Amino acid sequence: MWKTSSVPVSSDTEILPGKDIVHGTETVPGNETTYGTIPVNVPGAIPGEEAKLDEEAEHNEAEHNGEAEHNGEAEHNEETLPITEQPPQTSKFHLLIPANGPRLQLCRNIVSSTILGYPVPIFNGWEKTGKLDASVSHLAKVRNLMQYLDNLPPASDDDLVLIVDGYDVIFQLPADVLIQQYFNIIEVSNARIAAKYGLDSIESLSGENSPRQSILFGSDKVCWPGVEGRPACWAVPEDVGIPAGAFGPDRGIEGNMPRWLNSGTIMGPAADMREFFAATLQRIEATYKTQPKFRDSDQLYMADIWGEQEFWRSVDIHNHKFHDDVDPNTLAPTGKKDLVIPTKVHGQKTEFHIGMDYESGLFQTNAGYGRFVQHIAFNAATSNGTASALITKNVAESPDFEPYHIDMPANVISSLIYRLSAISDTIDADPKDIIKDMRLGTNLVTKNIYGLFHCAGNKSPLNHLWYQQWFQPYARPLLEAGAQSLKEKEEISDVLIDGRKWVVAHSFPITSREGINVAGAWADFDGRWLTWKELCKPFEDGIFGKE
Repeated sequence: MWKTSSVPVSSDTEILPGKDIVHGTETVPGNETTYGTIPVNVPGAIPGEEAKLDEEAEHNEAEHNGEAEHNGEAEHNEETLPITEQPPQTSKFHLLIPANGPRLQLCRNIVSSTILGYPVPIFNGWEKTGKLDASVSHLAKVRNLMQYLDNLPPASDDDLVLIVDGYDVIFQLPADVLIQQYFNIIEVSNARIAAKYGLDSIESLSGENSPRQSILFGSDKVCWPGVEGRPACWAVPEDVGIPAGAFGPDRGIEGNMPRWLNSGTIMGPAADMREFFAATLQRIEATYKTQPKFRDSDQLYMADIWGEQEFWRSVDIHNHKFHDDVDPNTLAPTGKKDLVIPTKVHGQKTEFHIGMDYESGLFQTNAGYGRFVQHIAFNAATSNGTASALITKNVAESPDFEPYHIDMPANVISSLIYRLSAISDTIDADPKDIIKDMRLGTNLVTKNIYGLFHCAGNKSPLNHLWYQQWFQPYARPLLEAGAQSLKEKEEISDVLIDGRKWVVAHSFPITSREGINVAGAWADFDGRWLTWKELCKPFEDGIFGKE
């Protein structure tokens, strides 16, 4: 069992994220033990007064055992031994945001995350120069994140790390909901992989390159960068779990399935993320000079690693089913020119446990979604009182369309009520009534209320989107309540998720001021605290004002 005790941290304290002392908390081992009573059988013991032992037999037995016992009775003893009660594992949740300077959209990002109970973010690459300056090259993002992951101790390997772009992301659902949804998606994804092998469980597969999902990226409806022949474009799965035609008649990007990787949102275990980012850096170093174009795109290298993973998975599945060694070249699609067929040397690692959030359970991108993503109210009348939205618009233009319901999950309801209850003295309605009329961004095809919105590509929808957020009318008091709650406790949820207790990896310094001024972020390598005043004070009208 581990305890945390507060230690003062000044504004100029050097703090390395991931070390024993992390932004105002020091982790120390506890020694709490519970005890129970275990009956112990004692050789030669006589449990009752009426039982008598033959003296000679007793003497011989004592000699044989090397024990000298007195004649007569021996008490039946109970020896008290310690029983170690195993507490649930505690894991941390890290929020990393590549960012190099203050802007309005960055402040909207951290305001929404603070309201919703996410850890205080680390800004990776803050005011860095040279190869670490993300304004010069997107590859700085990879280098900065790798330095953070490398600083984490082995004890953090099972922690969850969430990485989101800094200037085009808005959070919508609370942290506990996102974590639970992550594990739901992972479970379903691994079951699909097992089914492709004809197995009941992914656990039946073992080895260095055994496939499984643990890292989830946001998905896109277009392969970008669209360099001809890349495995990231053609070798990735066609079956994404969404029925054919769900996005309507084929009319370009809108009708596409979300098959491709978007590097702006990533979530996964620290150890797997570290391994994947190391592989990405190696690929950058090995191929940067030979890339014909888009060589400064982090997404180019990440997607190529994923594309090759999927290609070698398909080879492995074929060999597993047919018990042979297929020529990889025969698995490439025919009729297409200039396809790059992956090659590998003996022992090369090709499995990095990468998967896509195809159904936008975590991350919703905007390119090609248009009419398929809307903010809807869950106030339709139902027989069982479930918070539900009735969808009457035929967004897919299906000839067989019938109206359908999308229900708000119970954990979403309870988590939102919890946050609204924290400001009950400043709102004039019952939180349950507010939720009935609350409009949440929802994917009408997959029927998922997404966790966050990533406005990749065209940024023009961002401003209007901010004023559509459910929390925007109460943003100031919710921010104050969220920041204060995070300052007072580390727990993300009162219930176990994946059998574990979840706490924030980083919180506020104990010297933070009250109100919204407590909000802020940590700059990465030097551990400097970035105050609300220097980050977001100039943008308050665009955060709390009206559209």
